[in-house]
Amino acid sequence: MSTSEQTPLSTELFEKSRLGLALVDGEHRLNWINPALAQIFDKDAASLVGLSPEELPETISSVLFGASSTVQMHRGGEERWLQRETHAQNDASLLLIQDVTEQQRLAAENQRLRQQIEDLKLTDDLTGLPNKRAIMQALDLQISRSRRYQNPLSVVLVHIGLADSQIRALKSGTDPLVLATARFLRDRLRWVDQIGRWEDNIFVLVLPETGQEETDGLVEKINAEQHNLLLPDGFEELHPTLTFGTAYWHKGDDMRTLLKRATEQLASD
Repeated sequence: MSTSEQTPLSTELFEKSRLGLALVDGEHRLNWINPALAQIFDKDAASLVGLSPEELPETISSVLFGASSTVQMHRGGEERWLQRETHAQNDASLLLIQDVTEQQRLAAENQRLRQQIEDLKLTDDLTGLPNKRAIMQALDLQISRSRRYQNPLSVVLVHIGLADSQIRALKSGTDPLVLATARFLRDRLRWVDQIGRWEDNIFVLVLPETGQEETDGLVEKINAEQHNLLLPDGFEELHPTLTFGTAYWHKGDDMRTLLKRATEQLASD
């Protein structure tokens, strides 16, 4: 290893540090590493000292000089994560390398658990209506009943349409409009009907025991009463347009085919 005569920073205090430490010169040439870092890299320190980033093994060069301060590497068949801190002094830099594998694993586990919780949620945060997962479960159940008893069943997709210029003018976003529309639609359904938020600006209505004639009548009623949609403060000048895509259950239908027909009709309007 090089001595402290080759750098203005003394290495004597760093030899026994449990942190991985390295000294590099102004040209990014590795002047010194401590035993802890040599162990992390599973390399003999003497084989690395004096090398430039281009001469170092690719993974080690990424850890010491890469654009990202956190780098993944594999050692002994295990995945490891290393994090770098750089402290410059004169023409030299002291690099602190920490093994943050456990922290990365905990973060990944926390993210996985948060995603599991999100996946298990059945309620839309904004409207309080069933979310896509929940309304799909409800629709699947109604399709099973129709298959068994040959009961009529209809599905209606309702899209909230706004001109692009109106959307750009909304400083607070469309959430208040979506919430108002959810209330408007819910108030026009029977107790047995179900409504859920399908996408950001699309709702789905599941209408059990409802054939084509009744469904078309409901859609016409909602369409005719669009002007009664009570818009929240700041949205009074908007003119949202509700468009509809309907599908009626037929023998042999499953959820995919039923929703496909409703989506195709919605897109054609």
